[in-house]
Order: sequence, then C-alpha cells, then structure tokens
Amino acid sequence: MPTILEQVDLIRAAIVLAVADGKVSSSEKGLLSSFAGRIGIGTASLEAMIERARTDTSMRDDMLHRTMSNPSLTLELLVATARLDGDITTKERDVLIHARERLDISMDDFADIYQRGIQRADKLRKAKFDRES
Repeated sequence: MPTILEQVDLIRAAIVLAVADGKVSSSEKGLLSSFAGRIGIGTASLEAMIERARTDTSMRDDMLHRTMSNPSLTLELLVATARLDGDITTKERDVLIHARERLDISMDDFADIYQRGIQRADKLRKAKFDRES
C-alpha cells in the first residue's frame, strides 16, 4: 500500500494527465473525486489542484518528478486514468511517456504496463455501464 504522500503524488500526476487533453471528463472527474476522498482531499482542494494543473504548465514536471515506491503500478494507474474517457489523446500519451521516463521504466515494460492500464480502465468503464443499464 502506498504511503499517503505517495498517494497524493499519484493523484497529482493523475490530475495532470486528466487535464492534458484540455478537458476533464465526467469519468476522469469521478475517478479523481473517489481517489481524493479516500485519501482525505476535499472537493475544494481537488478543484484547486485541477485548476492549477490547467493553468500552470510547469505543474507536469512538478508532479511527475517524484519517484514512487511502485513505479509500474503508478504508470498503470495513470494509463487507466487517461483511458477512462475513451481514447488516449496524443497529449495524454506524451504525458504518459514523460511519466515513463521520470519513473525510469523501459519502453519494453511500458508496453506491458500500458496494456494493463487499458484493461483496468475498460473493466471500470464496463462496470459503470453495467450499473447504469
């Protein structure tokens, strides 16, 4: 289980990824809200973090420069976050590649992690669809 600081770093990185394509979808917002709630980040703080990510271009490096205790899981969760609203955009993929570099993950490992992240997001999307049907 990641420490609280690692979880905060992960949500910051997920926020940066969520805003990379210029919008935060309702699926991304729901995931971020759920994750924030579990680690004690309130709605106002989450909104402030999202707004900062939208307006502060240096935030990407600030958020992704931290090394996580489980870099593979971190990257998998970031891929899943990017996929939740459908296709992963070019801007989101650029952020993921940047995160891969920062987390010191090889391109070979990235391909496997990327697929696991896609599968994780697709399961979440299917479960949400099934609940709403």
